[in-house]
Amino acid sequence: MTDPRYIALTTYRADGSAVATAVWIAPLGERFVIITQSESHKARRLRSDPRVVVQTSDWRGRVAADAPAWHGTARFLGGEEARAGLQAVRKKYGIAARAWPLLGRITNVIRRRPQRPGAVIELTPS
Repeated sequence: MTDPRYIALTTYRADGSAVATAVWIAPLGERFVIITQSESHKARRLRSDPRVVVQTSDWRGRVAADAPAWHGTARFLGGEEARAGLQAVRKKYGIAARAWPLLGRITNVIRRRPQRPGAVIELTPS
């Protein structure tokens, strides 16, 4: 896979049905990382089933008919690995990646939801 701006990340519900979501992706050595809120639906699905399918997409998650797919697994990172993953995302996406947590905090205040930490997730091709 090249270094796309967005990917369609397919995760699996408990009933086995697939759900594709557009996310940012950044290379980290031989692996890739994504960021999300720790309690997002995709994070919850990945905790119960780490299988993923990745395809290049546009910002809305629309995949071209000829876009190749790769299968892999997801793993939540912590500590120094998470910091390195977040740094890779910030390096690739610049100011947008720095604004992402602030926008999440503002949204949570407006919706009167508790603040939750972000998650850095490693994607490894099978």
